[in-house]
Amino acid sequence: MLRASVPALVLAVSAAFAPAALADTTEGAAESEATPAEAIAESLGESPVHVDPAYEDAFAVEARERVAERIGESDLDLYVIVVPLTEGDTWNGESEAVASAVHDRTGGGEGHYLIYNSSGGLDGHDLGTASDDWTKPAFHGALAASYETMGGQSLIPTEVDAAVEAALSEDPEAAYEAAMADYQEERGTSDDSAPTTPMNPVLRNVGLVVLVGLVGFGISLFLVRTRRRSATPVAQHAAFDNADRARLESVVENGARDLIELGERLQAADRVDPQDLSRALDARDAAARVHDRMVAEGPTLPDAVGVLVLLDLSEDALVGRRSPRRPCYANPLHGTETKPTQWREFGGSRTIRVPLCAECARAVRGRVRPTVLPAPHDGEEIPYYEVPAEQSVWAATGYGTLRDDLVERVLRGDHSGRR
Repeated sequence: MLRASVPALVLAVSAAFAPAALADTTEGAAESEATPAEAIAESLGESPVHVDPAYEDAFAVEARERVAERIGESDLDLYVIVVPLTEGDTWNGESEAVASAVHDRTGGGEGHYLIYNSSGGLDGHDLGTASDDWTKPAFHGALAASYETMGGQSLIPTEVDAAVEAALSEDPEAAYEAAMADYQEERGTSDDSAPTTPMNPVLRNVGLVVLVGLVGFGISLFLVRTRRRSATPVAQHAAFDNADRARLESVVENGARDLIELGERLQAADRVDPQDLSRALDARDAAARVHDRMVAEGPTLPDAVGVLVLLDLSEDALVGRRSPRRPCYANPLHGTETKPTQWREFGGSRTIRVPLCAECARAVRGRVRPTVLPAPHDGEEIPYYEVPAEQSVWAATGYGTLRDDLVERVLRGDHSGRR
């Protein structure tokens, strides 16, 4: 199983949460000095389900105890964390930051975390597992729950119950595939009988993505995952270590779910500046076009990453950001916690100033090549930015870090050239 880790976020969390001073007296004093991560880790030592007081009424004690008992009957180190997440808070709205920080304070090892995200669903993070382990119970459990509860009233206990059952099943991936198949079958049936509404391109695109994805790749390839995170942090995705099938599927799956979730948010958006909404719709449309091409022609990692970056731009427009977040130029999967950094070419004197995550910035300052995003080109894997610009919109724009016209280029078809 691949460990989901975002170096920039982990560094930020580590700096923000220096160990609290040990209390010399009462237990109450110790608790008052604990960091949020330490407090959650301590709570998980008593029960595998931690619920912030803000969600006390939404997740009753009886329901928590039922989930805790179910987890306790298994051999899996599975934890449920329900805490408020918003951008700019302790965790910057990132469930992955919560998982990483809490995991570090539980002694490491293997841990599987189901974390309530800012969009009202669950994210699954599987940490400390073998790199060749693809079962990812928390990850697939969260996905299965998203399908089982999609279209209905998503209550926390209902979502958690579904995710835990899938995660603890003999084959979590099969559980999510079954949930997705059931959802797509129901959606297909209802869509056939529903009246069409020409004014609603967002939902029409959502339906096409689901149906074409089912025909083109089969149930096992496309899932609709976390996030999101209000679609918020599409950008804070895991930095995978190897360009292998597991990584590609995970990135494609994240983008597929975020496409649907963001489409639904755009459909329901009100009191949004018309210009911001227009920019958000354009960026999401661009992401859908790249995704549709992957469905028709087969996925590549650069295109799958491009979908995530375009969804970030759509989210930024929707929330009215005047300056979009910039992904790491070396590898956008490293997230958007970046700073402009001078990068000198190896063996030469030319330099470029690009946004880099903390780890990549450290590498280039030390004259070491950072972990870059690979791209297929002429039968080889090379850094994506070394692909000729006329053959790759991602190389030409640095995923939007070099130019501000990424969305426009994709909408006019610049992404359609194959390497």
